[in-house]
Amino acid sequence: MDWDSILKAYPNDTAAILGIRSLREKVDAVMAGLTIPLIEAPCREMDDFNPFLQVFAPICSALWKEISGVDPTFDMTGVLKAFIADSPIPEIPESEHDLAEAVMNAVISRFLHLLREKNPGLVPEEWSKGTCPFCGAFPKIGFDAEDKRTLACLSCGHTWRFPRVTCFVCGTTDHTAMGYFDAEGVDGVKVYFCRSCGHYIKIVDSRVRIVNDPETEDALTLVMDSLAEQEGFVAAE
Repeated sequence: MDWDSILKAYPNDTAAILGIRSLREKVDAVMAGLTIPLIEAPCREMDDFNPFLQVFAPICSALWKEISGVDPTFDMTGVLKAFIADSPIPEIPESEHDLAEAVMNAVISRFLHLLREKNPGLVPEEWSKGTCPFCGAFPKIGFDAEDKRTLACLSCGHTWRFPRVTCFVCGTTDHTAMGYFDAEGVDGVKVYFCRSCGHYIKIVDSRVRIVNDPETEDALTLVMDSLAEQEGFVAAE
């Protein structure tokens, strides 16, 4: 991520941004030397993550201790399993919920990035779905060029081509159900929405905007998420 660009864009949020950067650096530190395995299939479903729970748990526990100075007081494996399955997290102190989610998100995302890079042959050359072909996540952001639209997965870092006049969530091609809007002061970025399913995605036009990496562009365009939510649309999960 281009931390300097993000800090410049949000001078009032310096402390929070530096905290996120510190978390990323700690994740890299606790995962240093980790052996990334070769796998036989992508991780698109919850069951595909089960073999890695015993890998995630000690890393998350180590990161937790690095941040808080103490070991977690709960069963990290059980919490991870619930988190990946998008189920209610088992009973842990309310004050620890936010940290637990931040730790698990950071570790799983970094692991998925490394796992995808180690197993490039598992990403199909042709892919027509709106979910990531490697990890199954929905994209939050995409990029338009002269002749193509590319969607970006923030979970594992993969990008893939996708038709412009197709909803990436429900698949409708009815142009009357889809639309977009932009915002003054945010050049080269539009929110594309679908009235059929109520979802949206941010699209960065690389023809008129100097493009950073997807994570940086997502952070730099958070105002567009707020506007989309005000209009009643939601990000796909």
